[in-house]
Amino acid sequence: MKVPLPPPGGMSRRDLVRAGLTASALGSAAALGGCAATVGPAEDRPLVPPKGPDENITLTYWTWWPGLQAVADIWNAEHPDIQVRAVTIPGGLDGGYAKMFNSLIAGNQPDLAQVEFFQIPSFLLENGLEDLGRYGVTEYADRYDEWQWLQASYVGGHYGVPVDSGPMTYFYRADKYEEWGVDGAPATWEEYAEAARRVAAAGDGAFIESFPVGDADWLAAMCMQAGARWFGTEGGEWSVNLVDDASVRVAEFWEGLVREGVLDLTRAVWSTGWFQGLQQGTIGTWTVGSWGDAIIRGNDPDNPGRWKAAGMPQWGGGERREGTWGGSASAVLTGAPHPHEAMLFANWLSTDQRAVDAMITECGIGWAASEELNTNSVRNQGPDPYFSDQNYTSTIAEATGYIPTDWEWGPTLSSTKDHIGDAFRSAVAEGTSFVDALALAQKRTVDDIRNKGLSVRSAS
Repeated sequence: MKVPLPPPGGMSRRDLVRAGLTASALGSAAALGGCAATVGPAEDRPLVPPKGPDENITLTYWTWWPGLQAVADIWNAEHPDIQVRAVTIPGGLDGGYAKMFNSLIAGNQPDLAQVEFFQIPSFLLENGLEDLGRYGVTEYADRYDEWQWLQASYVGGHYGVPVDSGPMTYFYRADKYEEWGVDGAPATWEEYAEAARRVAAAGDGAFIESFPVGDADWLAAMCMQAGARWFGTEGGEWSVNLVDDASVRVAEFWEGLVREGVLDLTRAVWSTGWFQGLQQGTIGTWTVGSWGDAIIRGNDPDNPGRWKAAGMPQWGGGERREGTWGGSASAVLTGAPHPHEAMLFANWLSTDQRAVDAMITECGIGWAASEELNTNSVRNQGPDPYFSDQNYTSTIAEATGYIPTDWEWGPTLSSTKDHIGDAFRSAVAEGTSFVDALALAQKRTVDDIRNKGLSVRSAS
């Protein structure tokens, strides 16, 4: 679905201020505000003019994709006056975001930075991102899928250009499913539970899937698909609801399967044993963002034809919904020297077919910023022998039409993820309630937001 113009949005930067912003993730907003004259609410900052016609500039892009320079070089060959230098930094939660916030304080910020969708509200609370709407980005809005565009869109501003995402996909070992007597990918979660019991009862030590204990990204995608909305704003106030009906349904479902012993808890996702289980077929499924295809293929490249891909099982009796895991935008940090040219490159990176194809081959991105680009990409060149001759791009493309556009991230998501992880690991180890784990994470999240001086309430 393409984006209507003008782009719809959620909470504005002004609304964030009205919600009671007083504090900074690095200390205080005042400390950040003193570092450069351009820092402040986006609508109050002076516009930076485009470069002169005879001026040559170099843009710096901070990214965790080591292969991005090869993509930028396509642009560089055609734009001798606007060169782009990609600098590899750690992934966001592994130190990249700290580096970005420190650069804002020091005044040595790059022109562009790769920022995950969930982190954008945290940057807005720091006045840390330029409103690219002021530099003309909304002229290109109809090139993007709506649900991705809205991840960076707020009333009165647009704070990033979507570059990739990860629609949830059900990857499964079709050969092992046949051995276990499971008739393909389950259509509903009830069917998934029955399949999990069948696999566990087979007696060969296999499980349908490893339960990703404490993985907040996975849990958020599952709750999103079920119809949850963890965060919202109304009347200038944040609301937090990690225990709404949809989230409780998800928590109780997975707790039931864990307590039955029909999910693998001994081989953690990403561990060596887990990768071996995928190869050997003792782990039969990975429900993950679409980017999981490259990891599956890379883990066992010499055995094509064993895996298939499908859409997520659905909750019976309701409308179809899908979820997404991951996704990032090209953002311009406040005070960057060339925001106009940075916006132009960011839009090119996400909408030029050559750039998208190069990001797929060089960077391993999951899902590009529009269905059209994915349809025409190098990933979609007919049946894929590795995935049992499926043209599974069409499966993912269909699912993207059911990803909600009203999901919002909270302003302290990094801490929320930690709270979820800690609470769920304890619940699994101690045999306590998954719903109680969500409630504990909610309480701690509310405390975090309130400690930043923001107006917040528990919605349940």
